[in-house]
This record gives sequence, structure tokens and C-alpha cells, in this order.
Amino acid sequence: MRSTFPIAALAAVLLCGSALSVPASAQVGVPAGTVQQAAANALFLQYAPAPPAPGVLCLVDSGVDPNPDTTPILAGSYALSPNTNTEDELAALNPPLPGGHPDGHGTYMAMIAAAPANGWGMVGLAPTSVRVYNLKALAAGQTTFPFSEYATAISRCQALSSSMPVTVVNLSLGSSTQPTGGELETLENYVQSANAHGLSVIAAVGNEGGPVQAPADVPGVLGVGASDANPTNPGVACSFSNSGAGLALLAPGCGSQTELGGGGNGIEIAFSDNGEPAWADGTSEASDIASTAEVSMRAYAPTLTYSQAQGCITSTLTNGVDLNVVGAFDACGLERIVNEGMAAYRAANSSSPTKQPGGSVPAAAILTPTRPPAARRPRIRRIRFDKPRLTITVAAIPKGLRLKLVVQVLGRLGRLVTLAQVTSTHTTTTLRVSGWERIVARFVRGHTELPAVVVTRKNHAGAHEPGG
Repeated sequence: MRSTFPIAALAAVLLCGSALSVPASAQVGVPAGTVQQAAANALFLQYAPAPPAPGVLCLVDSGVDPNPDTTPILAGSYALSPNTNTEDELAALNPPLPGGHPDGHGTYMAMIAAAPANGWGMVGLAPTSVRVYNLKALAAGQTTFPFSEYATAISRCQALSSSMPVTVVNLSLGSSTQPTGGELETLENYVQSANAHGLSVIAAVGNEGGPVQAPADVPGVLGVGASDANPTNPGVACSFSNSGAGLALLAPGCGSQTELGGGGNGIEIAFSDNGEPAWADGTSEASDIASTAEVSMRAYAPTLTYSQAQGCITSTLTNGVDLNVVGAFDACGLERIVNEGMAAYRAANSSSPTKQPGGSVPAAAILTPTRPPAARRPRIRRIRFDKPRLTITVAAIPKGLRLKLVVQVLGRLGRLVTLAQVTSTHTTTTLRVSGWERIVARFVRGHTELPAVVVTRKNHAGAHEPGG
């Protein structure tokens, strides 16, 4: 969701536009936990005893709207731009999702991290041990911000760490402009400064199905991709997740399982306006989950350095790639917290029909694993470039879907640069760009991105393109 056109999130939360069909419950994740908790081996955290003081996640994002799941968990709010408030700018600017629900970003990230067990909405990954500092990085009326603002945001988070227990900076938004060598060097310097002050900087790798994008590939930043929350697909990355140099681990960011009742698939969330069940996909969610896990771990063990905490995380990955929160806690000497949390989890689920014989807790009690139907891909019929007009024509767009187009070139540093992006229901789209090397086309259902078709100039066979 990024470009010189209306841009949402570079590394991107992709909220689905429909609610899950699930058994009646006071809130998503009660009592059996969410699919993302199960996939990250973090079911114990929902029931873990509170630490002496919760840790604070510095959430650099689009702002956070108040609701029963966010108001109790905010450690503070600040807007980098003096001309805006601290509420979710994307929720204010984006068209509403089907059903009229807000299509925000930062609000959902806060809920996924630490929404409390209060009978409304959802339960976050670490409700008893994590609080969120809402650092809004978007100016009023804008859906992206200059790359240089990353450094400003990290510096602000670092300053906050002197007055509150901020331990992790989470970056899940991005810029439409290619960073210069100087901007990358500046950002790296600020990351190193944050690391030296004990802060981890964690970023989503991006949703283009290509190489890892900045800032996730900057030295000192832990790059997180998205993995399938379906327990039958261990170690499988989501089709949209970027990969390659700069990817450190995967965390839950999509789900090929069919939710109980046939409502859909993804990771479990709740709509931010009325708390009804919903689901989502994206590397933003994955980065948020990994960041929350580290903040929680360091809340229970405040003497851990950022490098020690990250070492516990990266040395215990399941299948060598997937976040394993139990393993990370054990590696950092927090077995007691795991044991107490799991005992409380089992007690809360002792009367559940999904409880397995012998008292063991199923890895994902609420899942019915299935293979999803094959997702539709666009067929690109024609590409015509009469500088600066790039016209792309696709075959008919199926009912209920929209077409997302991303136009990229190779920058001076060998990184892919997004020149333009647009999502529409038109089969022919014209964009104004200086050139093109790569076109990524995919259908979008609600705001869930389906598998992409990629056309490069090298395989572009003239005016007409083969179907994808």
C-alpha cells in the first residue's frame, strides 16, 4: 500500500474487510488464545503474571484511535508533526472497510500487541506485560512520510527510554521516496545510537514478494517477515512477504487455515470501532508480534540487553525461521513465567471441548486446518510506455476484488524503488512515471492482498503480456 499516489503502509498492515464467523465470545482470543499466539508458541503470555512494571513498545505508526482495547494500554502519545493529533490518520483518510469499519493501521497494531482481557474486542499477545507508546509519524492529510523521519522517530523513542521502560522501536510504515545514500547512513547512525542505549529496532520487511526493503535491511535493524499461522504449514512464509538479505525471522502474518465456522482466514483481530471479530494479513502484524514478544521478555528480565534478548529470540526459532516465544523465554532464563502462564492457560481452558486427553493444550485449539482454494491472479494483457505515461491493461477484474499495481525501478544502491502505486477497479490504468523495471499486479479482497503476478522489462515481450 505505497506509492506516489495515495499511500498507506509501506510495510503494511492489510486488514481484511469481513468479520470472522466464530462462536459467540466476549472477545477474540478468550479463553483459548488467538491463532497468532498459538503459531508463535506464545499462548502462555495472555495468562502470564504481570511483571513489576510492564515494558513499553514505541510504536512508530499512523496513530492510535481510542477504544476499550487501546485506551488502557497507552503509555503516552506524541505526533511528530505539530499540525495533527495523535489519532489514527489512516483510519481518518482511507475509505471504510466493508461494513463501515475504519481502515486504520496503528490502532490495530496496538490492539494486536497488548489489548487487555476486558470483554471487548480482542486479547493481544502480551496484555499483562506490555504497554504501547503511540508515536504518530504521519502529518495531517498524509498517508506516508519522508524517509528521513525514521531517524527522527527513532531519536524520539530513544529519548523516551530515559523516562519510561521503552525497549523496542517498531517500524511498520514507510516512504514513497527512495532513500539516498546519505539518508541511509543517517538512519544507520540513529539505529546504532538506539542500540547503544539498549533499544532494539524491529521493522517489517515489506509485502511486495521481493527483496527486503529499507529500513528492515539497515544494519542494526531486525527485519521480520510474515509466516503462515496454520499449524500444518510450519516454516512457510506468506506469499506476499519479502525475503532475502535483511530477513532475520518470520512471525505470524497470514493464515491458510479456515476459521471455525468458515468465516475466513488470516490472523485474528477485532475491528477497532465495535470490537467485532475480523482477520488480517501483513508483515506489519508480524513485526508487531516479534516486537511485542521482546518487550514482554525484557519486562520480566529488565537487566537483559537488547543483544541478549535478540539472541534468545534468533537462537530458538522453530524450523530455523519461525518465532518461538516459549523457546526465547526459556533461553533467557524465564521458564517460571512460561510455566505459570501455561498453568493458568490450562486452568482457563479446562472445560473446553478442545482440551486434549492428558491435560495437554493443543497447539491451536480453534483451528480447522485446510488447504485454501487457489487464489486468483491478474492477467496482464498490455503494457504501453510513452514516457511519462505508463498504461497497464488487465483482463476482467472479478466481482468483489480490486486491482493493485506497483511500479518499481532499481535505485542507485541496487534496491527496488517504488515509483507509483494505485488500487482500483479499472481494467486499464495510466500512471505517470519516469521509467519502469518491474510491475507487481495483484488482486485485493477488502485489504487482504492475494498472490502477485510480476512483470519485468527483461521478460516483457513488447506491447502484450502473457497471462499470469
